[in-house]
Amino acid sequence: MKNLRDHIELTEEKAQIDADMQYAVTLEFGPYLGYLGAYGQRLDRMASEYRQHEIARRILTAYADEALDRANGN
Repeated sequence: MKNLRDHIELTEEKAQIDADMQYAVTLEFGPYLGYLGAYGQRLDRMASEYRQHEIARRILTAYADEALDRANGN
């Protein structure tokens, strides 16, 4: 189990989120909603690798929201 303090930037996870959100915006509306609806489980798995998983989950969720906005051109 990783210590969040040692990986505070969550670089690997954020790179994966960026790629996932770039993919999400290529989907048609129905699959897009399904993909994003299930994405929370992926964030849970990423965060569960850390001792401070609740904090990691909040950071990753906020980042995913920002990444989706960027991918949508906002």
